[in-house]
Amino acid sequence: MEPATGTDEDLGLSVREEAETGDIWARYEPQAITPSPLAPAQFRALMEQAGLKVSDYAIEPSTLATLRACMQRNEACDLRLGGPVDARPEAFVSANEMLAGVVVHPPKGKGKDLTADALNEALRHANVVRGFLEDSLEALTSEALRQQLRETQIPIGMIVAFGELAIDGVDAWLEPLVETIVDRRPQVDEAGNVDFLELGDFPHIEAGQALVRHHPATEGKPGRTVTGRLVKGRDGKNIAFRPKDHSVQLDPEDEHLMIAATSGMPVVYSQGAYVEKVLHFEQVGIETGHIRFDGSVQVKGNVEPGMKIEVLGDVKVGGLVEAAHIQAGGAIEVNGGVIGRRQCHGDDHPSTEESGSDGKDSAAGPIDDAYLKAGTQIKARFVQDATLEAGQEIIVQKQIFHSSIKAGTRVLLPGRGVVVGGVIRAREMIDIGISGAMANVSTTLIAGESSGIKTRIADIKEAINQIESQRKQLTAIVEKFVKQNKPITAEKKQKFLEARESLHQREHAHYDALAELKIELQQCQSARIRVRFTCYPGTLIKLADREVSPHKQLGNVTFVFKDGEILTR
Repeated sequence: MEPATGTDEDLGLSVREEAETGDIWARYEPQAITPSPLAPAQFRALMEQAGLKVSDYAIEPSTLATLRACMQRNEACDLRLGGPVDARPEAFVSANEMLAGVVVHPPKGKGKDLTADALNEALRHANVVRGFLEDSLEALTSEALRQQLRETQIPIGMIVAFGELAIDGVDAWLEPLVETIVDRRPQVDEAGNVDFLELGDFPHIEAGQALVRHHPATEGKPGRTVTGRLVKGRDGKNIAFRPKDHSVQLDPEDEHLMIAATSGMPVVYSQGAYVEKVLHFEQVGIETGHIRFDGSVQVKGNVEPGMKIEVLGDVKVGGLVEAAHIQAGGAIEVNGGVIGRRQCHGDDHPSTEESGSDGKDSAAGPIDDAYLKAGTQIKARFVQDATLEAGQEIIVQKQIFHSSIKAGTRVLLPGRGVVVGGVIRAREMIDIGISGAMANVSTTLIAGESSGIKTRIADIKEAINQIESQRKQLTAIVEKFVKQNKPITAEKKQKFLEARESLHQREHAHYDALAELKIELQQCQSARIRVRFTCYPGTLIKLADREVSPHKQLGNVTFVFKDGEILTR
């Protein structure tokens, strides 16, 4: 079959279609007189003379421009102007390989529409093997989409496959079945007034009462990506759920239920619960001696100077604590105030970490100032010349004078509660009424202190590097045995395996600790200090290892850390 040809003898230009490929070619023969520039109408007429439609062919503009240039220079040429372009599928996979899609570029001229074979080949080339959406695949090769592509000449994209996400297991958790001291809250009277000192009665349970239910950890469910790669789900962390002492026991008919074996005050902790017996005293003084107890203590009156109370539970004092030492694993509540005999020296006070893990030896010498340390919360009416430390929050109703206060989460003085002198520390928030005094008394408020956390992060990273070094040493020893063709006994093999597993467990524990520290560091960055009424000059504000000291009196101000500096709002 002869190819279709169109000729304009005046221009010396002919256009033809190649029968085998469908490509359009143009030939130009030099003329005695250089022809005028090729006009679009002339080119269209040549195509029609050859029985061809311009719309049926994808003419390349750059090649057509080259043809015009040759004609202007009156140079002979034979150029391919274009031809049919088939629809082209382009498959893509997301970074996490959980999603795959296809973009279809439209055909041009007499190019072929997208076929199922071409689509499958594009997916195979992108390694997409599972999770297909059949409706999407059918739509991409449907007649409606083919017509849309030809009419609009705009590429069309569509999601064609989804991976199966891995599901992490749920960590074991405890469901408290009784109220504990943590649930005690300030009571509201009939007039709507809140009494921060009246928190209701301490909770009490009887033997046989259910305390806490253990919900076991669940296993993670693996997933697969659209490329077929297996993604493991993390197994939930288990809790060593077992009785701490003889005050509790597991239900004989339900190993996940812990019940009380005696009456007393329930305490729920990270691995279960136990029941505390509470000691009651009119006052703590010479007649009672120092008190150390595994449960809780309630003192109706005062704790006299020089006395020491150390308990694993809670301490409630109805009167004053004067120049005494109280350490509790739970909360400390003082309905009166806490008064020291002299100005406290902040961090110079011997903590339990410095004097011993149990702190018992610290009672051997005289106690000449007030020192309170609680595992959870401290509440008092006022504090003067004292040192207070709490794992969670410290709430003081009226005022704090020249004291060292350190809270794991926040320090709160409601209403117009005032802080004058001393140092106040909290990881998350300090919320007070007034700071400092008109006489420019040096008062330091510190929140979000992160230097210690950064040091611990650096130490853990160093420990991880040491584990990696030990792993390499272990691998080198094994490789040495293999190269020397020495037989490895079952005993040595077991030791190698145990050493490798030990390194793996230590490394995993370090990474868990590192993740928790990074969360704590992030919390430090969001710490804030709020002074609701008046912030006097002489107040030093420290946030996330930055500090600022207002030079003028401020009112109702909140200090926050943002973009590396301390801002007010």
